Amino acid sequence: MPLVRRVRRTTAMARTLATAALTALLLLPTGTDAGAATGTTGIAAGPPELLLGQSGAGAWNDFETFGRDADGGSVYYELRKGDWVSDTHRRYATALADQGRTVQVGISWKDNPPGFPGGDENAKAARSRAVTAEIAAGGHTASLARLLAFADARPRARFKLRLDYEVSSFYHCTDASCSSYKNAFNRLAGHLDSRSKAHNLEFVYHPVRGEFEALYPGDAAVDRMGVSVFAHELCLPVYDRGYRYNGTPPQNYDVGASQCRNAYVGTDSHGNPAAVWRNFDHDANVLKLVKFAKDHGKPVVLSEAGLMNFTADGGTTDGLEQQRADVWMKRLFSLMNYQGPIPNLSGQHDLRGVIQSVVYINLDFRYGWDGVDDGSFDFAPDTMWFVDGRLSRYGPARTTFCQGLAAGGFTARCR
Repeated sequence: MPLVRRVRRTTAMARTLATAALTALLLLPTGTDAGAATGTTGIAAGPPELLLGQSGAGAWNDFETFGRDADGGSVYYELRKGDWVSDTHRRYATALADQGRTVQVGISWKDNPPGFPGGDENAKAARSRAVTAEIAAGGHTASLARLLAFADARPRARFKLRLDYEVSSFYHCTDASCSSYKNAFNRLAGHLDSRSKAHNLEFVYHPVRGEFEALYPGDAAVDRMGVSVFAHELCLPVYDRGYRYNGTPPQNYDVGASQCRNAYVGTDSHGNPAAVWRNFDHDANVLKLVKFAKDHGKPVVLSEAGLMNFTADGGTTDGLEQQRADVWMKRLFSLMNYQGPIPNLSGQHDLRGVIQSVVYINLDFRYGWDGVDDGSFDFAPDTMWFVDGRLSRYGPARTTFCQGLAAGGFTARCR
């Protein structure tokens, strides 16, 4: 039976995950004093959501082989086209929305900027920044007409609209203050909100994890904050033709222990920040983003979450990550229930209940971003995206995932 919830734009949704079962199941940082954590979130609400996929119904169908009652899914819409990225995205969005479910929509312009004739990544980023400024000045709103009509025609559904995703200064800021993106977000949110007849839209600010504060558009237009959770966010190494650290300097990461050293005290003999071992399972910037969201009364959406290639064996072709996948799952749910220190911030912090939606991609990434084995695009076996992320393909990781849903109060359940 479809799960129907109506959205009130002035009321944030929330919930509390303070259960002994979840705390026992999911790995809290060493040395955490849960009793010393300060306060619980003041964000108000309902059970956490499970959304599936990032393109088509394949992610949903895989979950249905062992689970039920997921809340919705995730798709993409392109500003340049004024339409869904592909018919696959449109069909999935339609199937979900027609049942009154939640649809997260990534409204993209950085990946394919309007008016971009082609060129290298620097040229594309320059055009994306220009488009951001054009949006701030009132441009490109006509490209949202199809999306707005789609949402209005399905008033029982809820739409979480990411006004571009993984936003950053490189792709979205024309000056140090990043007024371009802040004004663009507010302009798009105001345009859509004022023209929505169904009033079933929420606006998600989804930055890269290190720039969440600098690009923040302000409390008035932002309903939720988003963050991506793949490997480095959970302090796991990635194999891409050799171990790599995804921007985390090697001295701040331990490959063998799969831990982040991301608390700094003073400098070393060379004048570099001195990392102190703190046994963290979660990247400091992710913890700080969740705290920032809590401080601003904004629920968090894990807008993109999925496995990556954690092994060094490029010779296998099944894409499975049996051992690392279970560690990844444990850390995913422990992030939702985090209590403890945050690097470079004083005191203990209680972040339970801030993360209210998890978008698990649940695709076989060996066959590209849509996970479809149609011969159109495959990742090489020794690269980071060569991984089968479908939960049906795992044992311990799927068990942990199912336990996390039950202990965390999700409506979604495993059979």
